[in-house]
Amino acid sequence: MYRYRCNQCRTTSPPVRTRPEVEAEQDRHRRRAHAGHIPDGEEIQTHTPPPRPGQPTRPSHYVAYAALAAALALILWLRLLA
Repeated sequence: MYRYRCNQCRTTSPPVRTRPEVEAEQDRHRRRAHAGHIPDGEEIQTHTPPPRPGQPTRPSHYVAYAALAAALALILWLRLLA
Protein backbone atom coordinates (compact mmCIF):
# COMPACT_ATOMS: atom_id res chain seq x y z
CA MET A 1 0.00 0.00 0.00
CA TYR A 2 1.11 3.55 -0.69
CA ARG A 3 0.45 7.07 0.60
CA TYR A 4 1.32 10.46 -0.87
CA ARG A 5 2.82 12.97 1.58
CA CYS A 6 3.17 16.71 0.92
CA ASN A 7 5.40 18.09 3.65
CA GLN A 8 4.77 21.65 2.51
CA CYS A 9 1.00 21.34 3.07
CA ARG A 10 1.51 18.89 5.93
CA THR A 11 -1.01 16.49 4.47
CA THR A 12 -0.98 12.75 3.76
CA SER A 13 -3.36 10.97 1.41
CA PRO A 14 -5.36 7.94 2.46
CA PRO A 15 -3.59 4.67 1.60
CA VAL A 16 -4.12 3.18 -1.87
CA ARG A 17 -3.18 -0.26 -3.18
CA THR A 18 -1.10 0.47 -6.26
CA ARG A 19 1.72 2.77 -7.34
CA PRO A 20 -0.31 4.23 -10.28
CA GLU A 21 -3.12 5.16 -7.85
CA VAL A 22 -0.76 7.05 -5.53
CA GLU A 23 0.91 8.77 -8.49
CA ALA A 24 -2.55 9.93 -9.67
CA GLU A 25 -3.17 11.30 -6.17
CA GLN A 26 0.20 13.06 -6.32
CA ASP A 27 -0.67 14.66 -9.68
CA ARG A 28 -4.12 15.73 -8.41
CA HIS A 29 -2.59 17.38 -5.34
CA ARG A 30 0.07 19.17 -7.37
CA ARG A 31 -2.58 20.61 -9.72
CA ARG A 32 -5.00 21.66 -6.97
CA ALA A 33 -2.66 22.95 -4.28
CA HIS A 34 0.48 23.99 -6.16
CA ALA A 35 -0.71 24.99 -9.65
CA GLY A 36 1.09 21.97 -11.12
CA HIS A 37 4.42 22.74 -9.47
CA ILE A 38 6.35 20.11 -7.51
CA PRO A 39 6.39 21.02 -3.81
CA ASP A 40 9.61 20.65 -1.85
CA GLY A 41 9.67 17.64 0.41
CA GLU A 42 6.89 15.64 -1.22
CA GLU A 43 7.20 11.87 -1.05
CA ILE A 44 5.46 8.63 -1.82
CA GLN A 45 5.51 6.39 1.23
CA THR A 46 4.90 2.70 1.51
CA HIS A 47 2.21 2.13 4.08
CA THR A 48 1.89 -1.00 6.15
CA PRO A 49 -1.35 -1.11 8.11
CA PRO A 50 -1.01 -1.98 11.80
CA PRO A 51 -1.57 -5.66 12.62
CA ARG A 52 -5.04 -6.75 13.66
CA PRO A 53 -5.42 -7.85 17.29
CA GLY A 54 -4.18 -11.41 17.62
CA GLN A 55 -2.34 -11.32 14.29
CA PRO A 56 1.30 -12.43 14.53
CA THR A 57 3.70 -9.54 13.96
CA ARG A 58 6.93 -11.43 13.36
CA PRO A 59 7.69 -14.10 10.73
CA SER A 60 8.99 -16.41 13.48
CA HIS A 61 5.41 -16.75 14.69
CA TYR A 62 4.38 -18.09 11.31
CA VAL A 63 7.12 -20.73 11.46
CA ALA A 64 6.05 -21.74 14.97
CA TYR A 65 2.38 -21.99 13.91
CA ALA A 66 3.31 -24.05 10.85
CA ALA A 67 5.40 -26.41 12.98
CA LEU A 68 2.55 -26.78 15.47
CA ALA A 69 0.06 -27.51 12.68
CA ALA A 70 2.42 -30.09 11.16
CA ALA A 71 2.90 -31.79 14.54
CA LEU A 72 -0.86 -31.97 15.11
CA ALA A 73 -1.41 -33.36 11.62
CA LEU A 74 1.26 -36.01 12.22
CA ILE A 75 -0.28 -37.03 15.56
CA LEU A 76 -3.73 -37.33 13.99
CA TRP A 77 -2.35 -39.32 11.07
CA LEU A 78 -0.54 -41.74 13.42
CA ARG A 79 -3.71 -42.22 15.48
CA LEU A 80 -5.69 -43.03 12.33
CA LEU A 81 -3.11 -45.71 11.41
CA ALA A 82 -3.23 -47.34 14.86
